[in-house]
Amino acid sequence: MTGVSRSICRLGLVLFCLPMSVVAVNLNDYQWHNRLLLLLAPDASAPAVAQARDNLERRFEEVVDRDLLVIQLFLNGQSLVGDRPISVSEAAQLRLELGIDPDEQVLVLIGKDSGVKRRAPLLTDLQEIFTQIDAMPMRRNEIRERNQTDGSVFTP
Repeated sequence: MTGVSRSICRLGLVLFCLPMSVVAVNLNDYQWHNRLLLLLAPDASAPAVAQARDNLERRFEEVVDRDLLVIQLFLNGQSLVGDRPISVSEAAQLRLELGIDPDEQVLVLIGKDSGVKRRAPLLTDLQEIFTQIDAMPMRRNEIRERNQTDGSVFTP
């Protein structure tokens, strides 16, 4: 291993060992900026959670295009806002605010206006979510504005 390779390995190990900063979460901070897609389950290692994550990863561009921020809230395992970890207490508080039972595996869609638009089983087909978002007046305006600026034609 060369000196540069060793240095890179050491840097990676140091970064891996550093504690990740935990963020505070207030869902209202995202109002008018993002739609929120919350994945809630008792355990982060549940098979349904893995499948939901895979589904989102496969359709990443569509998630980004709709200004969706994915928030994962668990009783056991690391909860996340996007790719940033949040504390167990923050996750518990958000679950409480949303009225989620401890054993529920649910998906919650929150619009840019901060209103809950859908509460459904965790493995709801993402196309249903995208179709619902695309029918929202704010989303239709976003598409219209985008079409005017880049000349493309997209109608959901």
